[in-house]
Amino acid sequence: MEDLHEKFVRHGSAAKEALRKCALMLPEIMRRGVWKQKGFPSVYEYARVFAGMSGATVDEALRILDRIHDKPALMEVAREKGLGAVRPVAVIATLETSDFWAEKAKHMGVNALETYVREVRRQRGVSPVKNEADFLHMEKILLDVRVSKELAEQLEKLRDGGSWEDLFREFLIYREKTLASEKPETVEDAARHIPAEIMKFIMRRSRGLCEFGQCRKVYAILHHTQRFALDAVHDPDQIVALCTAHERVVHMGLIEDETVIPREWRVLKVASEDDPKYFIDRLVQQYRKPR
Repeated sequence: MEDLHEKFVRHGSAAKEALRKCALMLPEIMRRGVWKQKGFPSVYEYARVFAGMSGATVDEALRILDRIHDKPALMEVAREKGLGAVRPVAVIATLETSDFWAEKAKHMGVNALETYVREVRRQRGVSPVKNEADFLHMEKILLDVRVSKELAEQLEKLRDGGSWEDLFREFLIYREKTLASEKPETVEDAARHIPAEIMKFIMRRSRGLCEFGQCRKVYAILHHTQRFALDAVHDPDQIVALCTAHERVVHMGLIEDETVIPREWRVLKVASEDDPKYFIDRLVQQYRKPR
């Protein structure tokens, strides 16, 4: 059975490599009109017959290659890892930044890279709130909140002519104070397993969702912001719930300051090699590399 599995994996890898090479040849196939010379009505039919490629696959390959054909570093990653590896950065990369994004595409998985690109774009569009005037002019978002008539009457009474934003902020402050009063004690010289009481607290704080920025994905990993390998401590203030993609970004050392609350985290262009966590993060990445 193991021999059969190994053969299947070997042939599957060869098929993927062949498909990768075919995708990279499509622009030249188009330029020379090879599909016409061979009597096919379109490049899509040509690619389907000879490479088993779907129309969507052809379109995506041509789109990505059109974006990166003049960016050697990204083309090299595409040849090495496939077009899917550079797809998340194809739109955002420029001639000036292509080397930077090629380095990220080379070392990050697709999901983590997509998440990192999204955070970079979001970060670019967010201006820091420096004073009360800035806060008052922040963009307002319309929430569609549907509640029972009884609850609506109670909320209206609590608002008492004030703004809904002030009332909601009051609720959030109250919730944070309540959580702070229920926070379990830090466990030092601990075993790696997070104590149930601390885990329960983090689940209530996060509601089981990723705590990074505006992410709403279900959490997958409880992450020690100070790295458990460095101090063997379970501190509720230093453990955050993260989805897989955001945890991968964090373990690339690409967070400016992990001591602030996760919704205020900002991503970096490069990791700080002076940070003691850098060595741990590199070990984690080595451990996760496919064997």
